[in-house]
Amino acid sequence: EFQILQTPSYAIILHEYPGVFRIVPTTGAAHPVDPDPTWMGDSVGKWEGDTLVVDTVGFNTRTELSGFKHSEGLHIVERFSRPDFDTLQYEATLEDPNVFVRPWTVSRTFPLRPDLNKIDEFVCENNKDYSKLFVK
Repeated sequence: EFQILQTPSYAIILHEYPGVFRIVPTTGAAHPVDPDPTWMGDSVGKWEGDTLVVDTVGFNTRTELSGFKHSEGLHIVERFSRPDFDTLQYEATLEDPNVFVRPWTVSRTFPLRPDLNKIDEFVCENNKDYSKLFVK
C-alpha cells in the first residue's frame, strides 16, 4: 500500500513496505548529472494532463525487481492517474540496458480506500516460538 500527498511543488509518496517515502519535485527540476546511488533513486515528476509522471534514476544495486537484480543503469518511469474518483491506475516502465533486453511495463489498479487513514508500520519478524528446540 502507498499514499500520495500533493503540494503545489511536490508529490510525497509514502510506502507502507518497506516503510520509506519519496519526495518528488513537480517543478520541472532535472536529475543531478551524476546522482549518488540510493535505495529509492532520484525522482522528478511532472504533470501530463491529469497524470502524474515520475521519472527515477540513480538506484543502487542492492534491490531486486520481481527477483531480478539490476545495475545502477536502472531507469523507471511511473504514471499515476485516476480514471474515476474511486480508482488509481498505476503503470511503471522499467529499463536497464545492462541487464534487460528491452524495457518492460507493469500496471496495477488500486481502489480508493477511505477506511484506511494511515500508513501502518511494516515490521518483518518471525513470530514462531523456538523455545521447544532448546534444552533448559
